[in-house]
Amino acid sequence: MHRSTIASSLCALALLSSAVLARGEHPFETDAERKPQLVTHGSCVVRNVTIHSAVGPATVGDVLVEGGKIRAIGEVKVGPGVLVLDGTGKHLAPGVVDNHSHIAIDSGVNEGTLSITADCDISDSLDPDDLSIYRALAGGVTTARLLHGSANAIGGRHEVIKLKWRVPYAELVLRGAPEGVKFALGENPKRSNSAPGSRFPDTRMGVEAVFERAFARAAEYTAEWKGYRAAQARGEDPAPPRRDVRLDALAGILDGSIDVHSHCYRADEILMLLRVAERFGFKVKTLQHVLEGYKVAKEIAAHGAGPSTFGDWWAYKIEAYDAVPQNAALMDQAGCLTSLNSDSAEMMRRLYGEAAKSVRYAGLDEVRALALVTINSARQLGIEARTGSIEVGKDADLVLLDGDPLSSLAKPLWTMVDGEIQFQRRDAFELETKPVPASALSEPDRSSGVAWNPNGGETIALVGGRLHPVTSSDVERGTLVLQDGRIVAMGASVAIPAGATVIDVTGQDVWPGVIALGTPLGLFEIGSVAGTDDVSEIGGDQPDLRASASLAADSAHIPVTRTNGITRAQTGPSGGGPLRGQSCVIRLAGDTWEELLVKDRDMLHVDFPRVANDAKEKGKKSDALKALEKKFVEAREYARLVDEARIQGLAAPAFDPRKAALAPYANAERRVAVHAQNAQTILAAVRFIREQKLDAVLYGCREAWKVVDVLAAEKLPVVVGPVLDLPTDEFSPYDAPYANAAVLARAGVPFAIESDDAENPRNVAFHAAMASAYGLPHAEAVRAITFYAARILRMEHEVGSLAVGKVADVIVTRGDLLEIRSPVTYSFIGGVRQDLSNRQTQLYERWKKRLSPR
Repeated sequence: MHRSTIASSLCALALLSSAVLARGEHPFETDAERKPQLVTHGSCVVRNVTIHSAVGPATVGDVLVEGGKIRAIGEVKVGPGVLVLDGTGKHLAPGVVDNHSHIAIDSGVNEGTLSITADCDISDSLDPDDLSIYRALAGGVTTARLLHGSANAIGGRHEVIKLKWRVPYAELVLRGAPEGVKFALGENPKRSNSAPGSRFPDTRMGVEAVFERAFARAAEYTAEWKGYRAAQARGEDPAPPRRDVRLDALAGILDGSIDVHSHCYRADEILMLLRVAERFGFKVKTLQHVLEGYKVAKEIAAHGAGPSTFGDWWAYKIEAYDAVPQNAALMDQAGCLTSLNSDSAEMMRRLYGEAAKSVRYAGLDEVRALALVTINSARQLGIEARTGSIEVGKDADLVLLDGDPLSSLAKPLWTMVDGEIQFQRRDAFELETKPVPASALSEPDRSSGVAWNPNGGETIALVGGRLHPVTSSDVERGTLVLQDGRIVAMGASVAIPAGATVIDVTGQDVWPGVIALGTPLGLFEIGSVAGTDDVSEIGGDQPDLRASASLAADSAHIPVTRTNGITRAQTGPSGGGPLRGQSCVIRLAGDTWEELLVKDRDMLHVDFPRVANDAKEKGKKSDALKALEKKFVEAREYARLVDEARIQGLAAPAFDPRKAALAPYANAERRVAVHAQNAQTILAAVRFIREQKLDAVLYGCREAWKVVDVLAAEKLPVVVGPVLDLPTDEFSPYDAPYANAAVLARAGVPFAIESDDAENPRNVAFHAAMASAYGLPHAEAVRAITFYAARILRMEHEVGSLAVGKVADVIVTRGDLLEIRSPVTYSFIGGVRQDLSNRQTQLYERWKKRLSPR
């Protein structure tokens, strides 16, 4: 049956939604709001703060800043006129140094017409007004290296900037930073994923040839100028060689005055570049992305190149399929000066968290992990004397956070560059002054008739851990008993059944398995390889498509996702449509799609026709919407005629697979997932759902916070995500994607959280963590990926919490489920212990051995 609705007319709803947006009642952010209220004039003292220097263990003390520099650390005494900033209970970290960024560039990053464009210079197109600068500051970034794109084997020159928003050009550039040129290897310079062209090279062989030819010519050019100057020194008057600014740059590489920073992925091409460089007598300064660097870490270290990689990004193209989240740690172990970079205006806002992934996946020391995004990156750029750590004499590039910088539950409160506050947090959504109220949650007792059976199957007892049922109070030092796929006992004083397999989880945390909504698991393998992508169909509306029978049970993504604690997932089509097709619910364990399948055709996914926020006639229905409405009307009529024919014994109408598939959704017999992102599209979708009387859930809803009053009145469930995202427009507060879930929760809107990330649905807990850092209570954030997600799927009676009688989908973590640093140590799906190895752990173990002495 379809959900109940409030007794208000469609006209009233339309008027309400228009008024909400017209009055501007939702939070906003203009330049005035972005201006910090705290002014230091370059000097202050931060008192009693936990100091994470990035070069040693954390300490508690004071940091004195004078004239934009760090002047003293420890117990600092100052005169009466010095500005004192209280750091009690807070954490001070070095500002992030992002080694690879493309923000603050106003005219594109690629000069793609030629294979060699070393004469181009990013500094010619800097944009100090780019809002990305401010948003990066809000994530703790204080320095960034802006790179040319990777369309060329030898691209343009870079620029290193201090992040100061809307300052004159001269204040943006970090003077004295070594000059560098961007190289690129692999798919990008050979244009593997773009339309065929006529520009050489088209293979990796050709990329090497570009380097060989270029540097042979550069060596000749250098010799010509050397001969010319020698002749001048002898008193001769020779004609000078023809000046070539492109060859000037290449000659600078040969003489060491210009550094090489190369985009790369595969081990073979990495070695190729190192050997070319060695033949021509220069060093590669850094290797960017370097996702297979762990395979040749010894060679990278021997050459002296500094790898700068991603935290866990993988599978977006074939070059990235062997990427592992242990890459940075392995290269660090090999003796490489290693860093992490973002290559993304969104990811750069959370690089502290990316560093924490090396703790999670490889057990990297936390000081070394923090160095990956601070001092190591500064060293790679040759600016370590200026920035990257909290040390006396360095620039005061500092970030104050409300928690440990590596904690996924911490957020920056202010960011200082050269001693001046460039970002100061503002509670635009009033989640600190009007917090989300505590939510008591309970569920029916399903323990009746459930007990351990001495004649039943294998019994597993998890003993000594902290149990987090999520629908009832935590249990300290509890015991959880699993048998025949169910939880059969739980509590602090539960007797361990005779013959049980006992697993001691003392000091660890026990949770219900995480549920990932809106994923392409089993339908998607490698982003750039069309043959592995079955998520989007052509031909318009295809409501009869079902995801289940196309699931690749042996997809590498399934165990990779399972390793992070996900035990169930909704997987389905994306793109196409508007009627995309039907999703299903799977368990992340099974050898065939039939073994994976838990619930077939759980939802029909509808990509709702977009309505622009600035549309002149917001209430007017577009042709696309009218066509969609017609489909639903026709499906209901088709179902009526079929029923009428069956009841009266008449000839049924001609079978129409699309109408037959759509009919149960149109009649509210099954749930519809309506995907809508911006405010006006959400409002139009709400009206559509009401008019069609659908049982529906809204998905995506990046601007749900703008129309939360309407959603609250409707009590329409929302699956919000991604949380790790950028604001949708220039006037949205910087933390709008982070606060979105909390705003919904405060208004009483039923919600859950999705990652909306094809390559990394495993990170859904980190999306929930960011929501918690920005106002969503921790308990609600956990429920958003467990019990509330199960409720969206109408499976809360089976999964989503720990309770006697429920399916034994259970995970154990070494710490908080929402903490990036807390790895999953055990996973049980239907009571069966799961192997936590996967393609990435296997690659890690294999190549780790190569670093060991033979």
